[in-house]
Amino acid sequence: MKRILILLLALVLCAPVQAQVGRFKHIKVLYPGYSLKLDTATGELSAVHYDTESDMHWEEVISPKQSHNHRQIGRYEFRRTRKVGTYQIFDTATGTYTTVKWRPTDKDGKEIEAQVDSAMTTMVDGLKRFVKGVEEELDKAF
Repeated sequence: MKRILILLLALVLCAPVQAQVGRFKHIKVLYPGYSLKLDTATGELSAVHYDTESDMHWEEVISPKQSHNHRQIGRYEFRRTRKVGTYQIFDTATGTYTTVKWRPTDKDGKEIEAQVDSAMTTMVDGLKRFVKGVEEELDKAF
């Protein structure tokens, strides 16, 4: 019985070691129609734009490869900062950070930040109205 228990315990502990980690990480951002893609082996960060009208997407490299010689899956990690549009790529092998600043542009070359600010303002206003309504309902109930 002890042997079976030890064998099962060893299998459970070894299973995560053999699990494969994906090379690419998909990162959601605040900008509608955009996401980021990190190559965890080389540190390359790309912006991916999805055009729902034409059902196409394209990529733009915003931070080139950090490592050309050592391609270890999972070496690079994505970190967010407090500033919108500023990100960091963390190299787990060396402990260094690379700061990346990126904001998408529309067809005219203007930053999309104004559109995001407008959407955020609309969301915040909606939440304020919702909270006010809940407060009024609570006041009526009590």
